Amino acid sequence: MKLEDSGIYPFIKDYPKCKILYRFGKGECITNSIAHNEDYWYVIEGQIEVVATSHNGRRIHVDDNVEDEWTGHLSKYWGQNLYCDCIAVTPCACIRIPNPIFNNLIKNKDFKLFFYFKMSSRLYDMYRRRLSYDLFTPRQRFAAHLILDAEDNDCYMENVSKTCDELGISRRNLYNIISDFEALKIISYEQTGLVSIRDREQLRNIAQPALEFNENRD
Repeated sequence: MKLEDSGIYPFIKDYPKCKILYRFGKGECITNSIAHNEDYWYVIEGQIEVVATSHNGRRIHVDDNVEDEWTGHLSKYWGQNLYCDCIAVTPCACIRIPNPIFNNLIKNKDFKLFFYFKMSSRLYDMYRRRLSYDLFTPRQRFAAHLILDAEDNDCYMENVSKTCDELGISRRNLYNIISDFEALKIISYEQTGLVSIRDREQLRNIAQPALEFNENRD
């Protein structure tokens, strides 16, 4: 999208520093977990993954930030640091809002409403995803993932680790589920990451509770 078409543009159009596009290649880090006093970032193009790393080195998927959404160390607004890295999943373009400018903007009632709305929407989506980990089995979550992501009954897992992070499933468990689904002739799987749905009705029956939860939106 163009900067002028973004939701934030009316608020930053008079700030030249905030209209500079910073471009990041796939895999580049926008902000890292140990950075202090980071400015605020807003996504204009691309997708950014927010990840945390546990003390034993396990990578934890926290959120996805897409165009026209905030990214970066947003927890600092509430005086917190969740120690997350923001990494470009695709080539990205972002604008950077320095702290002094943000502190001035947040005094504006309309900007504050805009900021809180964006943040509350992201927090609610994160809450729903984490809740789904407890409500549904790994089989149900993976089946729903295939149903929702497949095009013409084909779903390509470009990065197995990322799929595991998004679904809250261990790599070993995911491969066990794939083998189980293959034995039941529900899917076929190739080492390239291509998953082909062979029995959509049976797969949907497994996924149904998770699908209903996902589709239960006003």
